[in-house]
Amino acid sequence: MKKIFAVIFTGMFIFANTEAMAFDLYSKTIRDNSFMSIEQASDKCGGKNISPDLEWGKAPEGAKSLALIVHDPDAPVEHGWYHWIVVDIPVTAIGIKKGAKFASPAREITTSWGAPGYDGPCPPPGHGKHRYNFTVYALNTEEIELSPDMKPYEVEEAVKSHSLGEITLTGIYERK
Repeated sequence: MKKIFAVIFTGMFIFANTEAMAFDLYSKTIRDNSFMSIEQASDKCGGKNISPDLEWGKAPEGAKSLALIVHDPDAPVEHGWYHWIVVDIPVTAIGIKKGAKFASPAREITTSWGAPGYDGPCPPPGHGKHRYNFTVYALNTEEIELSPDMKPYEVEEAVKSHSLGEITLTGIYERK
């Protein structure tokens, strides 16, 4: 049985599990299934293009690296739109700070925008609400082999072929 205890700290409850923290995804910037702010939106759409903070628990047993893919499945193009792709994240990593970039050996891969790196939400005006799935994958390999000409959806397929588990946090954004 798991042992759980609570500590009262400045009026807030903090729950700590004496066993390893579960593989789950959190953010102080984005709440799951809630609207994202203009701060995270692409500068191509009047946003500030600041990537959110992300924090995750210990990867599943056997994981050797992690990957992060941010995907808009509601984009009006085949395969949706890829906003951030990072592979070869060390399995010991537990997150990234708001606005930060991943350090080597992690590699940022070219997105649907045509360049590597984070580029936030920018749905067509009046197209309705779009979902932005921030997914962290636990992989069974330290380094994922990718060819330079792979399309973003092909990179996602390669990542999924090595996945031992995945966790997703979904942000929502809409341009009126």
